[in-house]
Amino acid sequence: MLNILKKQLKRFPIWMGLVILGCFILLDLIALNKPNSTADHLLQRMDTLVYDWRFQAFTPKRAENVPIVIIDVDELSLKKEGRWPWSRAKLAALVQALQKQQVRLIGFDVVFSEEELNPVSQVLASGQLSASASAELQPLVSQLDGDSQFTKVISQNTVLGYFLHSAGGIHVGALPPPILKIENKDKEKLSINFMPDYTGNLAIFSQSVLGAGFVTTLPDTDGVMRRSPLVLRYENGLYSALSLELARIYLNAPFVKLQTIKSGNQLRLESIAVGNTIIHTDESGVALIPYKGRAHSYPYISATDVLSNPNAIPSLKGAIVLVGTSALGLTDLRTTPLETGYPGVEVHANLLDAIIQSTDTVTHMYYRPDWEPGLTFVILLLSGLAFVWILPMLEPAFMLAVAGGWLAVLILTNLAAWKAAHYDLPLAILILSTFCIAILNIGSGFLRTNTQKRELKMLFGQYVPPAHVERMLENHHLAGLDGESRHMTVLFSDIRGFTTISEGLKATKLKQLLNEFFTPITGIIFEHNGTIDKYVGDMVMAFWNAPLLDADHAEHAIDAALSMLQKVEELKPIFVAKGLPEVNVGVGINTGFMNVGDMGSMYRRTYTVLGDAVNLGSRLESLTKFYDLKLLVGEGTYDLAPQFLYRIVDKIIVKGKREPVCVYEPVCRLEHASEGRIKRVEQYNAALAHYYSREWDAAEKILRELHKGDPNRKLYSMYLERIDELRYELLPDDWMGVFEHRSK
Repeated sequence: MLNILKKQLKRFPIWMGLVILGCFILLDLIALNKPNSTADHLLQRMDTLVYDWRFQAFTPKRAENVPIVIIDVDELSLKKEGRWPWSRAKLAALVQALQKQQVRLIGFDVVFSEEELNPVSQVLASGQLSASASAELQPLVSQLDGDSQFTKVISQNTVLGYFLHSAGGIHVGALPPPILKIENKDKEKLSINFMPDYTGNLAIFSQSVLGAGFVTTLPDTDGVMRRSPLVLRYENGLYSALSLELARIYLNAPFVKLQTIKSGNQLRLESIAVGNTIIHTDESGVALIPYKGRAHSYPYISATDVLSNPNAIPSLKGAIVLVGTSALGLTDLRTTPLETGYPGVEVHANLLDAIIQSTDTVTHMYYRPDWEPGLTFVILLLSGLAFVWILPMLEPAFMLAVAGGWLAVLILTNLAAWKAAHYDLPLAILILSTFCIAILNIGSGFLRTNTQKRELKMLFGQYVPPAHVERMLENHHLAGLDGESRHMTVLFSDIRGFTTISEGLKATKLKQLLNEFFTPITGIIFEHNGTIDKYVGDMVMAFWNAPLLDADHAEHAIDAALSMLQKVEELKPIFVAKGLPEVNVGVGINTGFMNVGDMGSMYRRTYTVLGDAVNLGSRLESLTKFYDLKLLVGEGTYDLAPQFLYRIVDKIIVKGKREPVCVYEPVCRLEHASEGRIKRVEQYNAALAHYYSREWDAAEKILRELHKGDPNRKLYSMYLERIDELRYELLPDDWMGVFEHRSK
C-alpha cells in the first residue's frame, strides 16, 4: 500500500500538470473562438502588460523620412491669442500662415460642427438700427463671416477631422463621402466596428475641404491608447481615419482598398492598401499605434508663433502639419504605454508616419499575423507536454534552470519578432502556462525531496554517522534504497558468555550493561564510517561501503574492530566499579559481494545486507572462540587492507560450504608494530608455510620456540597437536591443510 501511494505521489505532478495545461488550452480556444468573452478579455489584459513593457524597453526607431510637424495650440497660444475655441477668422489666418510657409498638407485634429456667430448679423437681426445704419453695416456681413473666410482657405491642402461615435442618436454636421460603399448582403459579414452616430463638420466645410478623416479613438478597457481604428462603418459606408486620409493624399493614392479573406460566412479584414503601402490591421480595422517615442517625438511649433512670425520657418516647408492641442484644459491628453498626458494629436502623427513609410514589403506597423493563433496553440501544447513529462524527472534546481531557460527563449524570441518583423505575438499565456507547470513541479520536487530526506533520516539516522546523513540529505542520489549487489565489508561483534551474564543480572542491570556497552561501540563504528545494521541481544552487526561509497571499507572495518577491542579493555574496570560483570568480545570481519538495500515486509523494513559473504562474517565471529582469538578476518578483507600486520590463522571450510577460505588475525597497523612483534608474527607465518608444505620438523621447531615465549596462545599448541597427528598419517596428494568446521 505504501509503495502504491508513493507511485501515485510521483505521478501527481504529471496528472496535475496535464490538468493545468488543459485549462490553458481551453482558455486559449475560448478566447480564439469567442471574441470579447471573459477569457478573451483576461488574455488581452495580460498581454497588454507585455505589450507596454516592449514599447517601454524597445521603442521603435524610424527614419526622419517624412517631415511631420505639430502645430500646437498650447498654453502660450491661449495666453496670447485668447481662449479656445478661436474664431474662424483666426483659424483661417493660421491656415493661410501655414500655406505661406509652403506646407504640404494641413490636418486638423479639430471638428467644426457649429456655425460661428457673425456679430454684424446679430446686430442687424436685433431690429434696433435705422434703415440707413443697417444699409451701412450690410457690406460688413460678408467681411466678418468667419465661416466663409475659413471655407476659402481650406480647399487647397487641408484635411478636417470629424467624429463617429455611439452617443445616442446624435447626428451633427455633415459627413464626407465614404471611402467604400458596402452592399447590404455584406454588411453583417464584415466585422469592422460600426458607429451609429456622428459629429461632422459644417456642410460648407465638408463640401469645400480637400479631404476629411475621423479622429475617433478607441482606448482599451484600462483607458490606455494602444490601438486606433483606421476604418469605421456608418450605415452602408466605410470611413477612414484622419491619419489614413492624410496618408492617401500624401501618397497620391486614388483610393483605399480593403484586403479580406473569407472565413466561413465572414469576411475577415487582413490589411488596408493605400497605393503600394500595405497597412496591417486586425479584422475590425483597428491598428496598433506604432509610437515612435514619448511625447514630443515630432517637432512642435506653437500656433501663436506661426501666426505672429512673418519669416520663413524652415521645418514647415514641404511638411505635413497636424493642428492639435497639448493645453491641459482642452482635454486632448491621453494615456499611452509610454506615459500619461500624451497629446492626442501625436497619436495621429505616429500612425501617419508609419503608414507613409511602409511599403508592400516593409511595414512599420505592428500587427498579429494570421498564423499567430495556430503557432501559439502549437507552442502551448508541445511545450506544455514537454514540461509535464520532463520536469518531474529533474531535481528542483534543474527544474528552475530549465523553466527559466525556456522563459528566456520565449521572451527573447518574442522580442526578436517584435523588433525584426514588427510582430505583436502573444506571450502571456505561454509564460503563465510555463510558470504554473514549473511552480507545480518545483513545489512537488521540494516536497518529494523533503519526503526523501525524512525517509533517509528515519531509515539511516540511527544506523550511520551524522556526517553520512547530512551528505545523503544534500545528495540523496548517493544513497539508493533499492536493492543492489555491492562489494562491501561486514562486521559481527558478540559478547562472550552473554547467556551466563544475563542469567546473573536483574533486567535493569542487564539493560544498563548493554546500553553502556553499545553506546561507545556504536560511536567507534560511526567514527570509522560504518553503518549499524542491527543489535541482536549482545550482538552488533555493521557494514561498510553503503549507503555511501567507501573505497577503504576493509581498512575502516579493521580499524573499527581494533578500536572496539581497545575500548572493551577500557570498559572492564569501569564495569567492575559499577558492579557490572566484566565483558569480552569476539569480532569477525569479511569482505565480498553482498546484497544491500531496504528490505523487509509491509509492516517493518530495514536497511540491511544479505549474502554468503555476510554469513561467512558471522561464522568468523563464532570461530574466534574456537581459536581463542578476539578478531578474525576473511581473505577478502586481508587482500584489501595491506596496512596491517596479519597472523595466518587457518585454512578452513565452514559448515554448509565446500570452498576453503583462509582466515587471518589482524594484529595491529604496520606502522604501530614493534620489531619484536613483527619478527614473532613472521616466524609464526613461516612455521605455517612449513606446515602447509608438510615440512613437519621445521614447522614444529619454530612453533615450540614461539610456544615457550607465549604458552597461553592456543594457535601454537593447536598446530603442534595437528603436527603430532598428521606426521604419521598417509595424506592425499592434494592435501592443502584445510580444516573443516562441522559446527557453527
